[in-house]
Amino acid sequence: MDELKGRLLKNQLLSIFSTLPPLGFIALFILKGIPIITVYFSSTFFIFTVFSLFRRRKIENEFIEQFDMTEMFDIPDKEIRFAHYQRILAERIREKSMTVVPVLARPSDERGPDWGKTDFKMGHEPERRDAIKEGVVFKDLEGRLTDGEIMVAGADDVYAEYAQKRWERAEANDPDIIEYGVEKLGDLVKTDYFEKNAEEGAFSKVANPDEDSG
Repeated sequence: MDELKGRLLKNQLLSIFSTLPPLGFIALFILKGIPIITVYFSSTFFIFTVFSLFRRRKIENEFIEQFDMTEMFDIPDKEIRFAHYQRILAERIREKSMTVVPVLARPSDERGPDWGKTDFKMGHEPERRDAIKEGVVFKDLEGRLTDGEIMVAGADDVYAEYAQKRWERAEANDPDIIEYGVEKLGDLVKTDYFEKNAEEGAFSKVANPDEDSG
């Protein structure tokens, strides 16, 4: 509020100051007999000069407010103030025009690697890219695992081992596998078990267990 009052006071003083010289020239014309053409050009030149300075300062104030640089009001020296303008504007232009290229690292980019598709050209058939060959550029980008990731990986290994043992026990105790004298479910497929025990709509029952129970 104080800053706004100060600016209004400056504007009022400039208005008063700009009207005094023309009035003085008119008084000299009346009292001293100075030619009217001299009074006219002198008054016009003075008013134009004051108006130009006032207009320039007004444009600068609007510029400062528009780019949120109100702290520049406190810098009286014009050259220093303009140097600050250039520095701030250069930083903002650089920020706006900067192209950020993210590093593809686990797991910062949820889209994963693009396998070099950034060089695709419109109107051209893209070439097939071998994921294994192109994936070499992403080697060693994983970085060190965090403590949480190490814990999850260890839990996955433990559960995988536990699930494998459960599967092996289930195969060992399955009556059909024992009856046909095989050791694994995959070996049972090679026999005529599924042909003899074929059931109409068996796939639908397995695929839609909720409908079957209803």
